[in-house]
Amino acid sequence: MPNIEIEHEDGAIRLRLNRPASLNSLTPDLLRALIGVCEELSDDMTAQVVVLEGAGANFSSGADLPAFNRELVSTPLETADVGRKATEALASLPQITLAAIRGHCVGGAMVLAAACDLRIAADDAAFWIPELDAGIPLAWGGWAHLVRLVGETMAADIVLGSESFGANKARQAGFVSRVIPSDDLDSETARLVTRITSKPDLPLRVAKRQLLAIRSGTFDASADADALLAAFNDPEAGEVLRAYTDRLR
Repeated sequence: MPNIEIEHEDGAIRLRLNRPASLNSLTPDLLRALIGVCEELSDDMTAQVVVLEGAGANFSSGADLPAFNRELVSTPLETADVGRKATEALASLPQITLAAIRGHCVGGAMVLAAACDLRIAADDAAFWIPELDAGIPLAWGGWAHLVRLVGETMAADIVLGSESFGANKARQAGFVSRVIPSDDLDSETARLVTRITSKPDLPLRVAKRQLLAIRSGTFDASADADALLAAFNDPEAGEVLRAYTDRLR
């Protein structure tokens, strides 16, 4: 798949936006490819983590506006909506999703990153939502994701101010959880993936369902008891629990 590289690891899958010559800008075709990959991953019970990253020195420079303009002529509504569909496909994956961000993370790329469960950034990462400067509204569900992560006031400042900011401000705002030296981003991503995939599968799946329910406003804490019982009765989770308990003695 030319627009997206797919790399399988033990318990994890890396999705690499692969248009480095254009700073991994997001064309309609790339977003359709992402939707297709997410549809396949939604049935993949072997992977616990999905990593979204960019090829080369950048995460993504956002929507490829010339490519969108060409397609808007023939398929206006489908083309205008493909980014939202890609964002929702990524957000609804059953796996834990992690965006590993270096370099430019602009516009729609910030929306895709915001749709992930975790975001970590290299210290050279630069964030920017320039949509209003370009004469278009922030779309793809971006407002909802930003407000959820950084709050309404900060989201309004980011979108309405249309000013770029660095990784440290992104961490202070709550958009990313960690800032890592650029040379160490790959190793830190691998370390974090290993930490997550070392955990038993059932509670990880439950954790993701709980996150999705919280985001959709359907979370019901009364279901936690059933989840606990399922973990107690799950062979893998039970073995991990026994080993953990033994270490405390």
